Amino acid sequence: MRLPLDRIGAFAEYVTVDYEAVAKMPHGYDFVTATAIPLAGLTAYQGIVEELEATSGKTLLITGASGSFGQIAVPVAMAMGLRVIVTGNTRSKEKFLKMGVARYIDYKEENYWEILSDIDYVIDTLGTGEFEHELSVLKKGGRLLSLRTGPNRMFAIRNGVSWFKRMLFTMAGKKYDSAAGEQGKEYRFMFVRSDGEQLKRVTEIVEKYKIMPEVDSRIFSLSQINDALMVVAQGKMNGKIIIRM
Repeated sequence: MRLPLDRIGAFAEYVTVDYEAVAKMPHGYDFVTATAIPLAGLTAYQGIVEELEATSGKTLLITGASGSFGQIAVPVAMAMGLRVIVTGNTRSKEKFLKMGVARYIDYKEENYWEILSDIDYVIDTLGTGEFEHELSVLKKGGRLLSLRTGPNRMFAIRNGVSWFKRMLFTMAGKKYDSAAGEQGKEYRFMFVRSDGEQLKRVTEIVEKYKIMPEVDSRIFSLSQINDALMVVAQGKMNGKIIIRM
C-alpha cells in the first residue's frame, strides 16, 4: 500500500490506515518484492489515467525511465494500450526492449529531443533541467506531466488546497504553464495519493504481465534507516531500497 498523506509514517513498525487505502499483494509475490510495487504503480496509474487522461493507441515518452519507476510505469502504460518510448542508461536497454517498448533511447548516445517529435504525452522523472526539451517533443495539444519539476495552478485546483497554497503554487508554476501554453500544450504536476481500488487494478496488471520490479540486494534494518536514506540520496542503488521492520 501507499500510506495516506495524513497518516505518513513509513518508518513506523505499526500504522493504522483506512481500509480503502489497502489492496491485496500480487499472488505469488514475496513480501519484499511486493513492497516495491505500490508507490511506483499508483504513481504510474494516476499519472496516466487522471493527469494525462491518456487514450489507447497514442504515444507516451517517459524520460529517465530506467529506474524503479519505469520498471512499473512502462508495463502499466502498455497494458493501457499506449505506445511507449523511454530514455535511460545503457545497462537497462535490453530489459526494456524485452518489455516491448517501441523505442529505447540511450541518453549517452542520443539526445531524444533531436530525434523525436509529435509525442502525445510525456512523463518527466528528471526535473527542471529537462523541461524545455520535453516540451519541444510534444505535439500541439500534448500534455507534459512532471513528477519532479514543481506544482502549478492546476495541481492546486485538483488537490483542493487552501487559497494561500493555491496562490503559491500558481506563482511557482507560472513559468511552466506559460511556456507550455504559448506552444498550445499543457503542463501538469502530481503527487501520488493512496487509493485501494486503483492499487487493486495495478495488482491485476502486475499479475497479468508478471511485472517483477528490481529490489536492491541490501535489505536495511530499522536501525539502519540513515544508511538507507544516504544510499537513496547518492543514487547508488540497484532497484528499490527495502527497510525490514
